[in-house]
Amino acid sequence: MITRNLFKTALLSAAVVLSTTVASADDGARDGAKQSKNLVVYFSRTGEQYGVGVISHGNTAVVAEIIAGETGADMFEVKPQKDEYPATYKELTDYAKKELFENARPAIAGSLPDLSGYDTVYIGAPVWWGDWPMIMYTFFESKCGQMEGKKIMPFATHAGSGLSGFDRKLSEACGKASVGAGLAVTGADAQKDPESVKTAVKGWLGK
Repeated sequence: MITRNLFKTALLSAAVVLSTTVASADDGARDGAKQSKNLVVYFSRTGEQYGVGVISHGNTAVVAEIIAGETGADMFEVKPQKDEYPATYKELTDYAKKELFENARPAIAGSLPDLSGYDTVYIGAPVWWGDWPMIMYTFFESKCGQMEGKKIMPFATHAGSGLSGFDRKLSEACGKASVGAGLAVTGADAQKDPESVKTAVKGWLGK
């Protein structure tokens, strides 16, 4: 009987040690998967684009991925709930102008990210008629409260218009956010010379 009890005790002790070890490993895995302190939010389009033809990977997406690669940031792509944007360039510009004149606020697909855990948020989109695409104002107005006190870094892709006041317009939309200097990248560079974009991103980030 004594031998059997000792055996049971030994088994019980081993089970406790194993359980503790597994729990510690699980805790370590959770710690290793902590959320980044940086987030890249972007809106990007494929199809026919000025100066680069028909593309399958959007200009702004290219820049967003480079920023995320340099900063270790999480990423969130802004997508329309109902995607009615034309794939041809002329029709897309006409549609974008209509949204601008109507001051439209297109709905965004899915749930928006919680910004509360991030210190820096990089926000980018193509320049449409000298302004942010209207869907980005949907995002701004939904998340301005969570941008308060955070560092917000705008970036734009364009075909010659530069940043087009993205930084100022974002500051006007979200007055309590700390908006930093913006980055402007041509669509042609995004598609044809990503190494130059990477160099520009590093300079923008102060690397």
